[in-house]
Amino acid sequence: MRYVFLILIILFIFSAFVFFKNEKQNYSISRGEQLVNSTLIQTAKIISKKYNIKPCGMGAAMPGGPIQGLTLCFNTASPYSKEQLREVLIKSAQELLRQVNNNSEIQEFLKERPFDLKNVQIIIYNNERDGREVFDPGISTAGISQEIITYRTVDHSDTFKYKNQYEETYEEALKAVPKP
Repeated sequence: MRYVFLILIILFIFSAFVFFKNEKQNYSISRGEQLVNSTLIQTAKIISKKYNIKPCGMGAAMPGGPIQGLTLCFNTASPYSKEQLREVLIKSAQELLRQVNNNSEIQEFLKERPFDLKNVQIIIYNNERDGREVFDPGISTAGISQEIITYRTVDHSDTFKYKNQYEETYEEALKAVPKP
């Protein structure tokens, strides 16, 4: 149900964007916006291929122009365990940081250089093989934001509320990930 609502919101936003874009034919996106879009798309492709997750959203915090934060969202094709989600979140956040910090063109548009973990957010929507969301005790969503990893479960009887939420710092999570 949440996915239907999310899809409707995305379609509404997209429709509004197309409408306003057609109303303002002279508007062109800034170089910073172009670099954000290309960086997020490139990074999403890399992460998707490495971890078998599908990109489902991206965003940027750019109030007033400078890039303050970047977000990528993904869907799993089958349920991931807490350990798998932790590892994918950590490595995906590191990949996004690597792509931003190694891109010399984008540097002038960043509010803070170098970008670090407080500037990135990764969200993973954990799904069953048939595309439905995972219910408690499985993890429905996992994300990293502001150097905190959050895992949430959903109660099967009330899918609009999270049943449980667990948090760990990036440092705690990093210690729990097996070394290669």
